[in-house]
Amino acid sequence: MRAFIAVDLVDENIKMDILKIQKVLSQSGSDLKSVKPQNLHFTIHFLGEISEQEATNISGILKDLDVLSFEISFRGLGYFPNSRRISVIWVGVDNGEKEFVELANQIEKKLVQMNYSSDRKFLPHLTVCRVKTGRNKDQLIHAVEEFSDVDLGMTMVSSVKLKKSLLTPEGPIYTDIYEKVLK
Repeated sequence: MRAFIAVDLVDENIKMDILKIQKVLSQSGSDLKSVKPQNLHFTIHFLGEISEQEATNISGILKDLDVLSFEISFRGLGYFPNSRRISVIWVGVDNGEKEFVELANQIEKKLVQMNYSSDRKFLPHLTVCRVKTGRNKDQLIHAVEEFSDVDLGMTMVSSVKLKKSLLTPEGPIYTDIYEKVLK
């Protein structure tokens, strides 16, 4: 199964605000694929293809986490990797970034012991759109910059999930395999 570790966005008000931003971005005429509200999440670690046994072992890692829930605030829109080739548009985390990074680092340390490693440093961001081509890139950059300091409010990070991802022509379907509720 294709799997990843994530924190879901559960705040419906923030989801609705992101939906409004996605609509504005789509008016740029760019070739975008917006993330569906029910699929909005922070990826902590993409695992790729794993077996049922590996899923059980990774669930055990999450079960043993000793982390308190924490509050995060959403601020600013940006893109990866750069303005020459935009592939992802994201909402950033302001308050709570340190706690989020500590959570990811604790998970990463445990995954390394199971021979999973990541070459990327965790940067908390919520992907809101994927950019398929460079069509109308300048208009898209302008639209993103309009939201560069947008404040979308605060929410709690109260659980971490191991999720299965099934890719379909209509988009990914995510299924929770295990959820660790934080203290």
